[in-house]
Order: sequence, then C-alpha cells, then structure tokens
Amino acid sequence: MFTSRSVPAHAAFRLAAFTLAVLLSACGGGYHDPVPPSQPDHPASIPMYDVIPLGTPDVWGDITRHSIANGGIVAGTSWGGPGGTAQAFLYNGKTEVALGTLGGSFSQVWAMNRCGRVTGWSGRADRLAHAFLYDGVMHDLGTLGGSESSGEAINSCGKVTGWAVTASGQSHAFLYDGATMRDLGSLGGASYGLAINNVGQVVGQAFGPGNAWFHPFLYDSRTGGPMQDLGTLGESALAVDINDAGQVVGWNRRPGGAIRGFYYQAGVMRDAGTLGGAYSEFMDINESGLAVGNSELAEGGQRGFVYDGKTMTSIGSLNGSLFSEAVAVNAGGLVVGSSVTPGPGGEQHAISWTAKEGIVDLNQRMAAPPAGLVLVKALAVADDGNIAVRTNRGLALLKLRR
Repeated sequence: MFTSRSVPAHAAFRLAAFTLAVLLSACGGGYHDPVPPSQPDHPASIPMYDVIPLGTPDVWGDITRHSIANGGIVAGTSWGGPGGTAQAFLYNGKTEVALGTLGGSFSQVWAMNRCGRVTGWSGRADRLAHAFLYDGVMHDLGTLGGSESSGEAINSCGKVTGWAVTASGQSHAFLYDGATMRDLGSLGGASYGLAINNVGQVVGQAFGPGNAWFHPFLYDSRTGGPMQDLGTLGESALAVDINDAGQVVGWNRRPGGAIRGFYYQAGVMRDAGTLGGAYSEFMDINESGLAVGNSELAEGGQRGFVYDGKTMTSIGSLNGSLFSEAVAVNAGGLVVGSSVTPGPGGEQHAISWTAKEGIVDLNQRMAAPPAGLVLVKALAVADDGNIAVRTNRGLALLKLRR
C-alpha cells in the first residue's frame, strides 16, 4: 500500500545540495528549537494577520502553492492522525472538513481551485491509489486502464490533470473533463501532467522512447492536441506551471547537470539565468506573468527571486542571511516563502515580499500570536492576501485583518 506520494522520475533531478539543513549549517549552526520572536508595535497601514490553526495539530503537514483560494479557503494534508497516515482536509473559511478516503487508509491533496474543489490521490480498499476529485463528496477518477493515478492540478472549471497508469503499465498524463479521463499521450515514454490553466492548457513532463530523456510539453484541450514538445535548452527539462496567457515556467538540466530555470512565451523558451551561481529553478507564475523561484548565489547560499520575463531580481533574506526561498506569488505580486535568520543557531522563518515593502518576517505580523508559536514557512498565498503557513505546531492560515 502506498502511504506517501509516488514521485515521478523528474524529482530525482531536484537539487539536494540546497537542502535547508546544509544552508543552516552554512549560517553557523544546525536547526534549533525556535524562539518566538518579539512583537513590535505596528502602524495601522501595516498588514496584520490573525492565526487560524489547520489540520490535526502536529509538527508536520503540507499545503501546496495551488491549494488556497480567496475567502480563507485552504486544502491540505495532515500527518497527525492515527498512525501518522496522510489525511486530506478542507477549511472552507469557517470550519474544517475531513475529506476521507476512497476506502483505504490515506488521502493527500495536491491542488484546489477557486471554488474549493480539491484533487489529489487516495488509497482504496484494494491497496492501490487513485486520483480523486472532491466537491463535497470524494469521487474516484479511475485510471487509464492500469493500476494507479494521481490528480496533480485543477482549474476553475473543475478540469483535472495528473498522471495515470495505462493498460501497458506506463504512466501517461491525463485530462479529466468532469466525465471522462482522457489520455494525453506521450513523446514515446512516460508523461505527467503537472499544471493546468483556466483555458484548458496542460503542461508537464514527457519522456522520450525508453525514458532516456524528458522534455516539457504543452497540451491544448481546445484543439484536442496532440501533445506539443516545447524542447529544451539543455539535456532535459520539465514545465511546472502555466498561466492563462500561456506563459510557462520550468527548468532545464544543462550539460554537466546544472539546473536552470526557463520562461516560455509565444513559442520562445528563454533561459532565465541565475543570481550568480550555477542553478535556478522556477516555482510559480501569476496571471500577469510575474514568476518566482530560487537561485544559487555566486558566494554560496540561495535567494528567492522574482522574474518579469526579462529580469531576475533577488528578494533578499532576513538580515543578510545565506538563505531565502520564494515558493508562491499571488495576482498582486505578493511573494511568500521562508528565510533563515542569520548567525549561529539560525532559524527558518516564514516570509513575504513585495516590491514596496521588500522582505518581511511574518512572525512580526501576527496580530495576537499564541504563546510560543513560530511561523516556519509560508506555503501558499491567495489573491486576497491570506497566507497558508507551516508553524512549529502544525499548519495554519494567516487571515488578513481588514
């Protein structure tokens, strides 16, 4: 039985060298139990947040960057239940609902749309895992004739993309249109749908014959395909997100193994460059084409960045420490992620960034912080400014005070 997500082959090429543990070590020490930051006084013009606990109280849970919507609606996964198994939940802005399973022991959320419909995967009674769509009831989306499937992304119309095993045993990207699961094909090997926009364009990763290489693909459901190979600026590449204008972000693996972010629009793939080091990687793009990601610095360490299609700009870090990350951006250009406080015993803190304010420690923006609570990492941000975070006690919603 699967109790955690099966990772598509592209995950093997992610950059383990920039794990938080290494960066904390570079800052002068390992991770320590966080000390609640002091709370300064704030003028009325400064955004402040109320803290709403989410999920089963525990020290681990997850909310993906595409699992928050306006009105304080959040979907996620908590590992605090019996036996520590993954349990999907939905906070509808007022109360929290357990999504249940498809008959097995676990369920996990990968994405939610603006209406609160959720997709992910769940265990079944036959000990397999299938993609689901939750709209008040958890629906089994089935497979493409094989054993398993997973819903990775959902658009405002409720269309879902992800991957499903075919009768031949190979994983293929799919599009679920509310009634049927459509096989999007491949480039000769396996394929995975990773993002979908509101006009029905799907992007992801597709392997060539023998799975010897992988390229980003674009599938347009308005024309019915076929799958379009977007090519690569190196050896292999994949797409991680697409907006309604058809702008795509992802990363290339260059000769020698270095990873570099790419920005694709109007048929042209552009190398986004770096902040001076060897690698960069995109995480998210908003509807105006502003993208965020992370890059190595020439002097070592990592910074989150924003990219407007031409220029990469660092978001900085907390007091000049060696680490920050940008994981999501909303329609207004509010970026969220985390940074490490400088010096020995540096701690990971949730942050936000705007062009006006720069980087902000969100621990300084809690209106009435519970005693001992520390915001460790911001995970997702809605267009109305609400933010999902991981804390030292589990998951939480930072609800903007109006």
